[in-house]
Amino acid sequence: MTRHLPLAALALATGLVAVTAQAQDITTKGFGTVPPRAEWMKISDLALKLEAQGYTIRELDSDDGVYEVEMQDANGMRVEAYLHPVTGEVLQRQRDND
Repeated sequence: MTRHLPLAALALATGLVAVTAQAQDITTKGFGTVPPRAEWMKISDLALKLEAQGYTIRELDSDDGVYEVEMQDANGMRVEAYLHPVTGEVLQRQRDND
């Protein structure tokens, strides 16, 4: 039985690494690691930045390590975007058809 212990430990460690990698990907929506919350841009500052670019904010919150925003551009097109929590950089943007 002690012969199988190292093999069982290796299998357990491999499984934990796979689960951790999968959990991290879900947590960050696939955009990388989540910066410490203390480094995040304030929601109010992010809203001001987007409004200065001509957007009207409909909804803005944090979700899974990024900011998620629903907004409308100057032409009236509704947009949903995921933004980097520190820089406000657009990570992914798509037309919002809701």
